[in-house]
Amino acid sequence: MAARELLAEGAGQPPRRRVRVNVRRLGPGDEDVVRALAEREPQTELLTDERTLFLAAFDDSTPIGFVLAYVLQRRHGDQEHLFVYEIGVRADVRRSGVGTALMQRLAGLARERGLRDAFLLTNESNAAAMAFYAAIGGVRPNADDVLWDLRF
Repeated sequence: MAARELLAEGAGQPPRRRVRVNVRRLGPGDEDVVRALAEREPQTELLTDERTLFLAAFDDSTPIGFVLAYVLQRRHGDQEHLFVYEIGVRADVRRSGVGTALMQRLAGLARERGLRDAFLLTNESNAAAMAFYAAIGGVRPNADDVLWDLRF
C-alpha cells in the first residue's frame, strides 16, 4: 500500500494503545531509518536537502511513522510555503497519537523557519485522512480544488 494512503486503513476503528513517541528530523546518517520506513528503495538524498523536512516517529528506537514535507519558494506573498507531501504511520500504531505528534513537530520546525502555514493534498474518499487533517486544525478553503496529474 502506498504511504500516502496509510491513514485510510484506520478509518472507523477505535483508537489503539498509546505509544511513547519520540519525533525527530532525519538527516545524513539516517539512511537506514529511511529504508526501514520505505516500501521500495527510497531517495536518501533528501536527507541532505535543507528545504526537505523529513521527520520520523520512534517507539524507543523503532521507527513507526514519518512525515515528509518540502519548503517551497513562492513568487509572491510569503517567500516560502510548506508542502506536506506524505505522512505514514505503521498499521499497528495508527490512531495512537503518532500522526498528531509528527504534525506537531513539523509545525514547530515550520514556525522556527518563519513559516505560518502549510498545504497538503488528499483524496476526499480517504475518510481517515480527511478526519485526521480536520482534527489537527486543517481547513479546506476551496471545496472545488482539483488536482491534475501530468505525464512527461
